[in-house]
Amino acid sequence: MKAPPEFESGSAAEPSAGAARRAADALDEAALWLSRLDSGTADPEAFERWRAADPARAIACARVAAAWSALDDTPAVLAAPPHKALSRRAALMSFGGLALAVVGVGVSGKVLAREQAKTGVGERRTIRLGPGARVDLNTDSHVFWRAGPDLVTLWLERGEIAVSAAAGAATVHVRGEGVEWRLAPGRYNARLDDDRLELTTLDGMAESRRPRPVRLTPGKRLILRDGVVSTGEAPGSALARATAWPQGEIVFEDAPLEEAVAEYNRYLERKLTIADPQIAHLRIGGRFTSSDPSDFLAALQAVLPVRAQSSGAGVVLTHAG
Repeated sequence: MKAPPEFESGSAAEPSAGAARRAADALDEAALWLSRLDSGTADPEAFERWRAADPARAIACARVAAAWSALDDTPAVLAAPPHKALSRRAALMSFGGLALAVVGVGVSGKVLAREQAKTGVGERRTIRLGPGARVDLNTDSHVFWRAGPDLVTLWLERGEIAVSAAAGAATVHVRGEGVEWRLAPGRYNARLDDDRLELTTLDGMAESRRPRPVRLTPGKRLILRDGVVSTGEAPGSALARATAWPQGEIVFEDAPLEEAVAEYNRYLERKLTIADPQIAHLRIGGRFTSSDPSDFLAALQAVLPVRAQSSGAGVVLTHAG
C-alpha cells in the first residue's frame, strides 16, 4: 500500500508538518463553508458530503463553530485593538481549546448555521423561536434565525413577518438591509420589499441600532428606503393590514385600485391585471380573504365601473363603460 505523500520520505518531522497543513487548510475550508451556510448561499447537502468525506473536516467545522460562538459572547471591551487584529486563521487557532476533540463526531448543519424558513405564494407559516417568542411568515417570505437561551436573532431576507415576544422570553433582534432592531416584549410587523424596509410597532418598544439610534413606541413605524430612514406614526391602514394578514385577511382603506391589486397579487398564483389605465386610480375599501379574491372582485364590480374577466393567466380588470 502506498503511503500518503507526507510519509514517503521517512522523515519524522514531515508527518506532523503535513498534518498541520491539512488541519490549517481544513480550517480555512470550514470557515468558508460555514460563512456560506450562514448567509444562505451554500447547499446544506453539499456541505454534509464535504464534511463527511474526512474526519478532519468535521473537527475543523467544530473548531470554527466554537470559535464563532466564543467571539459572539466576547464583550466588546475585550476585543483586540484594530492594529492588533488577528488573521482569520490565527483567530480560529487561538480558540483551539474550545474545539470538539473526538474524531468522527458529526456536526449538524443546523448547529453550525442559521435556521431558515420560507413560504410560497399564498402560504403562511408560524415558527416557535423559543418559550414565549414566535415569528409568523406571510406570503412569499424568507427568514433566517439563530436562537439561544437569552437571545434570538432574526434576519429578514424577503417578504413580511409578524414577531411576538412575551415578557420573560429571550431578547429578539431583527436584522435586514443594514438595519438592526432590538425588540422589547410585544408585537411587531416587519416587511421587506425590493427597495423598502418597514418596521411597525403594534405594542411594545423597538430600538434601532443601525443605521442610527431610533426608538419606536407603540403605533410608530420606521421606513428605510434608498438608505434614508424616516419614522413617524403608523397610518391606521398600515396597522389594520399588519393585524389582518396573520388571520388570512387583507384590508384596504380607500386604496387606489392599482395599489389594492398589487397588494392582492402578493397572495395569488393567478394574478389580477389592470388592462385599462382609466380605472387604476379608482378607490376601494373593505376586508377580504387573502387567499381568494372572489369577494374582492364582486365588490369591485358592485361599487365601481369595473369588469372582471377570467383569463388563462388570471383575471383581467377593464372599464365597464
